[in-house]
Amino acid sequence: MPNQSRQDFKSPLKKLLGRYYGLAGVIVFLLGVLLRLVALGKTGFVWDATKDIGTFLAVAVAIPFLYEKLIKSEERQLFLTELEELIDNKFPNYKPGLKLYEDGRPSISDKVDILLTAKFEVVNLGIAHRSFVGYFEQRPAREFKEPIFKLLEKGVVFKYIFLDPDSEIAKQYAQDRGESELINRIKTSLNAVKTLKSEFDKLGLPGKFEIYISSNLPYMSATCVDGNELNGRMLISPYLHGIKRASVPHLDISKLEHQIMFETYLKSIKEVLNNSRKV
Repeated sequence: MPNQSRQDFKSPLKKLLGRYYGLAGVIVFLLGVLLRLVALGKTGFVWDATKDIGTFLAVAVAIPFLYEKLIKSEERQLFLTELEELIDNKFPNYKPGLKLYEDGRPSISDKVDILLTAKFEVVNLGIAHRSFVGYFEQRPAREFKEPIFKLLEKGVVFKYIFLDPDSEIAKQYAQDRGESELINRIKTSLNAVKTLKSEFDKLGLPGKFEIYISSNLPYMSATCVDGNELNGRMLISPYLHGIKRASVPHLDISKLEHQIMFETYLKSIKEVLNNSRKV
C-alpha cells in the first residue's frame, strides 16, 4: 500500500478510535459516579467498598484515561501540525535524494553502494584516479574488486577519463598545485588501469573497462552511474585550490529528485568525454 494511501486510511481510523476511547472513558466515569450515588447515605462494609470503587473508577481511572486519550493527544497533534508548518515554511524546496559528505571523500563502502546501483554504465571523471587504483591494490578484494567484477558480469561498462599527462594543462595544473609528482602519478595510475582492463578483457565478461585521455581540465571529480536513466546517480566534488582532494566535500545526487542539477553536471561530463581520446 502506498504511503499516501496508508495515511488516508489511518487518519479516519485514528479519529474513529479516538471517539471510542472517549466514549469508554465517559462510561467509566459515569459508572464511578453512579456507584457513589447508589451508596450515598448507606452504611456497612459493602456500601463503603462500593463508594471506594466508585471513587477509584471516576478519579483514578476515567479522568487520567480521558486526559491521555483526548486532551494530551490533541496537544500532541497540535505540536506535530505546527512542526510540519514550520518545516514547510523554512524548507519549502527541500527534496530527498541529495546527500552531503562534508568531511571529504565517502568511505569505500559508501562508494561501493553507489556503484552497485549501476545497470548499464559508470563514468568516472578525474585527473589521476589514484584512489580508484588504491582500492584495487591496497584493499581486500571483497571490499572493491569483487563488487566491480560482479557489475562487469552484469554487463556494466566502466569509462575512466584521465587528464592527459603529456598535455600543457596537466603541467600547469601540477605546477599550480605544487605537486611535482602529479604527472608521474597520472601515468602510474593510467598504466595500472590498463592492466586491470587487460585482466578483465581476458575473462570475456559482458561488461568492460574503457579508458579515455582528456586535455581539458575537468574542474571536478565525478562518478556518474547510469546518467541517461531516470534513476541515475552521481557523486561529485570540485577541485579546490589549496585543499587536498580527499578533503573536499562530496555530493551524492539523485537524478530523480534533482534532475536540473544532475543534468547540468552530466552535460559537463559528456562534453569532456566527447572531447577525449579513447586508448
